[in-house]
Amino acid sequence: MKNKKLLSAALALTCVLTAGACGGGNGSSARPASENTAADTTAPVETTPPATLKEEDKAAIEEIETDFEELENKTVRLLANFDLNPAAGKPKSVALEMFETKCGGHIEPILCSWDDRYDKLSTMVLGDDSPDMFSAEDLDIFPGKVIEGKFQAMDDYVDFDSELWAPMKHVNDMFSIKGRHYIGATSTDAGVVVIYNKKTIEENGLPDPAQLLEEGNWTWDTFYDMIAKFYSRPDEKFGIDGWEFENAFAVTSGVPYVDFKDGKLVSNLENPSIVGVQEFMLKLKRNDYPVPKSEYGWSVHPENIANGKTLFFPQGSYVLFEPENKAVFGDPEDVMFVPMPKCPSADAYYLPSVIKGFSIPMGAKNPKGTAAYLNCVMTCRDNEKVKEIEQNQVFEDYGWTQEMYDMLLKTRELTEAHPVFEYFKAVNDDVYDCVLNPSKETYNAGIPWSETVEEIKYELQTLLDTANEKLDSLTN
Repeated sequence: MKNKKLLSAALALTCVLTAGACGGGNGSSARPASENTAADTTAPVETTPPATLKEEDKAAIEEIETDFEELENKTVRLLANFDLNPAAGKPKSVALEMFETKCGGHIEPILCSWDDRYDKLSTMVLGDDSPDMFSAEDLDIFPGKVIEGKFQAMDDYVDFDSELWAPMKHVNDMFSIKGRHYIGATSTDAGVVVIYNKKTIEENGLPDPAQLLEEGNWTWDTFYDMIAKFYSRPDEKFGIDGWEFENAFAVTSGVPYVDFKDGKLVSNLENPSIVGVQEFMLKLKRNDYPVPKSEYGWSVHPENIANGKTLFFPQGSYVLFEPENKAVFGDPEDVMFVPMPKCPSADAYYLPSVIKGFSIPMGAKNPKGTAAYLNCVMTCRDNEKVKEIEQNQVFEDYGWTQEMYDMLLKTRELTEAHPVFEYFKAVNDDVYDCVLNPSKETYNAGIPWSETVEEIKYELQTLLDTANEKLDSLTN
């Protein structure tokens, strides 16, 4: 489960943008950078004194019309390995400010390590001490943890059919069983973007991927052609590095390895779209275009983006919100990113998707408080004044350029239009292990996909059949 742990740690670093997150309402690819990562403790802790917004920003939030009522139970207990309350000196999310001022609410963190969060949740539920809120951004709650009885449906507290939630109805319906919703997703984000260095692009006479995207021509084909022109084994110049390429590329076809349709988990191992993705990745491998990790100590080297030795580095956008991490890719004016390239045969632009959102654990004492916080996030997410506030935070606190910010919004717009979620990561450990590494063997080892499918398809189907039987009996 190492890769899942790395993903969660990565998600904890991402931005505070209300336009896409609004303070913690996916990918990952995710949670605001202002959230504090927990130490290995499971005891409730004192909330760090929060940073305050500028007075003019507070006034702007106060002017936003809402019909929220003050909560009777004002404390919402969040079990997580992060704190929604920002550390001193970090930007505060507008949604949190609204929750505190208009609902009288307060987020109380119950911090634990990422590894321990489900064990801690089980202990609290069994002890009739359930938290009120649990992050859904790791995309491992639905449907597996719902089947295990760890989470309750949210429909008695959140009106998913309301005008407020309309922008996210198509996404939240993807996390429902028998008409009952188990995740309150407030926005989507691309789980992986393609990071590159503009100086390297220019010096090699290649087209700018951002311009290709603007022209509607950022596809597998242009991605491949750029790599083919750049590659030089004698000069140790390779096309792609990173750990997150394989699965991120697969869903650009619009089809995940395991899908959730009509209340059932479905295997797509032999779907023509998946076969096409795997054939493309085999072509990359056979031409020696990926960085050969075995020759580099089985580690990734993002610094080679800066020095012109590697062309593309697929990675969650969270890394660009930490100045020291962003600097690894080159000088600030040269670092740029685009979404994953479009599958030429797909009927739309599909991207690997994560969500911002929360679920309500079974036995929660203040589910109305969780719903109130989520409603604040939804109120903020498309408000123009809020977008302006959050944009300024990104420029001031993370050193982003207007070009990067515009690309972030474009990427989120594309993701939200046609999100693709990979469900094999969220059924159980057996399904996860059955699919994860085998699905990467074409790209990493040059093993034909047909051989992999024959090896795992029967095992996967048996595991999904068992999970589907449990879904059928679910009454919560």
